[in-house]
Amino acid sequence: MMEIQVAHLRIQGTDFIFVPFSSSMARLSAAEQSAVLGELRAFCRSAGLVGEVVPVWQGTTGTSYLSDPRHHAALSKTISLEVVQQKLNRRLAAPGASATLASVTRASSSGAQAPTQRSAANRVATMVFSDIVGSTKLKQELGDARSMEVLKHHHALVRQLLKATATGEEVSTAGDSFFISFSIPSEAVTFALRWQDKIRDFSHDEGVNLQDRIGIHVGEVYTDNSKSAGKDFDLNGIQVDTAARIMSLAQGNQILLSQFAFVNAKQMLEGFEFEGLSTLAWRSYGPYVVKGVDMPIDIYEVGEAGLACLKPPPDSEKAKRFTR
Repeated sequence: MMEIQVAHLRIQGTDFIFVPFSSSMARLSAAEQSAVLGELRAFCRSAGLVGEVVPVWQGTTGTSYLSDPRHHAALSKTISLEVVQQKLNRRLAAPGASATLASVTRASSSGAQAPTQRSAANRVATMVFSDIVGSTKLKQELGDARSMEVLKHHHALVRQLLKATATGEEVSTAGDSFFISFSIPSEAVTFALRWQDKIRDFSHDEGVNLQDRIGIHVGEVYTDNSKSAGKDFDLNGIQVDTAARIMSLAQGNQILLSQFAFVNAKQMLEGFEFEGLSTLAWRSYGPYVVKGVDMPIDIYEVGEAGLACLKPPPDSEKAKRFTR
């Protein structure tokens, strides 16, 4: 029996069922594409999947897809054929599928194994590191029981936001710190902005002074797929260390980025209106000499105007502003 692999994801509060197609989808007529979409919707309903069904394929000028126009703004910034193939997580039985659907769907025979999500040893990743500023002081002020409750709620909020992303993956968590990976910088920055917004609201509601600092960096990393210490995979290499160093420069309520992450995210997101967020401010602070990194790193910031830190990192033992 024919089976169809799909990526069932939640993006900005909406459930989607993404289906990877071959590029021959572009050669079908509008009527044929509509008929194929109708078949897919029927197979999804039969499998109990709820969400907007979106066929995705590689067009001549980039990723193409069929979806309701109201979702175009969100999908254009987060979805590509590569991302969908990485996120395949369900199989649909497709009995009686038409020859047209079979010819364009990237289908697998029943019983075949789905492709692994991380088959290559190396890949380029957008890395997000975080840390709660003043966590020790928080424990002293609240006591162990209350501080652990706050920390638990904090982690739950972060993971709830992460589930709503298309490409975000939790690499590891240690104490009050997160290491998260994304495929594209714009999604990582959007996630970080919503993270800071949620934590500000949570801190206000709970009457606690809880502030995260976040660092974002893009680089080639080594992927270790061996399961250990409760993790499905790990990312290693000097670029991971660099991402952690950038985070360590940040102050509370601050998102710092390296140049590639900043330029790409700014190009994609500037002028875009985010529901629930204020106008974004983008800042450049110039090069910093960072401990453990050979070359100076250009440091940037993004945040909500009037709410985020939006101040250059102060000099410290770990980093100093570079002067020629």
